[in-house]
Amino acid sequence: MFIKRKTKEAILGYLFVLPAVILIGMFALYPIIRLVIMSFQEYNMLSGDDIGNFVGFKNYINAFHDNDFLNAFKNTLGFTLIVVPIQSLLAFLSALLVNKKIKGIGVFRTIYYLPVVMSFVVVSIFWKMIYDPMFGLANSILNYFGLESQKFLANPNQAMICVIIMCIWKSWGWYMLIFLSGLQGISKDVYEAAAIDGASKFEANSYITLPLLKRTILFVCIMTTMDSLKIYTPIHIMTSGGPLGKTDVIVYHIWQQAFRFNNMGYASALAVILFIIILLVTIFQLKLEKSDY
Repeated sequence: MFIKRKTKEAILGYLFVLPAVILIGMFALYPIIRLVIMSFQEYNMLSGDDIGNFVGFKNYINAFHDNDFLNAFKNTLGFTLIVVPIQSLLAFLSALLVNKKIKGIGVFRTIYYLPVVMSFVVVSIFWKMIYDPMFGLANSILNYFGLESQKFLANPNQAMICVIIMCIWKSWGWYMLIFLSGLQGISKDVYEAAAIDGASKFEANSYITLPLLKRTILFVCIMTTMDSLKIYTPIHIMTSGGPLGKTDVIVYHIWQQAFRFNNMGYASALAVILFIIILLVTIFQLKLEKSDY
């Protein structure tokens, strides 16, 4: 019995994608399903039992009565509300700057992008040394100008700001590159026509650049928001959630519950809550963008 050509091509197509489907199922779908199941359990990895005790919504209820988690949520929200607008604005302005046809502009593009290719771990250690109260570069600069030394990461009122500065420095070059790609996709004829009509550079950026970059701006805002809500590495290396819990964030709190306190079921519930928060924020941003049309 002969197999039809279209059927044969379909079978071959499924065979080609089968390895990818298996890998995605093993390393993406199964962990997600397992995470959701564990969020309804009281699970201890050291017990040697693969099946935890079912506790229903107890872990989720405890999360909203956990002052440490609520503090971590507040810190994460504050971090996000500061980083997203500042980082996006800096990335946009720097993209406008390096988009100009100036001799040697490629050097500045490389300098701006250089922090992006560095490991977040290395950058966090580097900035922790800068903020060192005794021997750090930051206090050396302050002392040079006659200002008092600061405790930086050891000061509850300064620690989060210090982390925010480092994170913006680390990541804004990546978003600058995205904005630069969007800017170079805008036809020069549009700006020439605006210049003929007497539009200033400010008016051209306000009425041409920003509207045509609307989708790029949305993408940058969504990605920056997701990265901010998932911030973990610099917190773990630079402050360990301190001092006084002022830099404790959701992902670091999840890590503590899972691997320090061995409360895997509760940590899984917190991870599901974080996923829901990111999903709702992303949907809101997408709805906000569609409402402009």
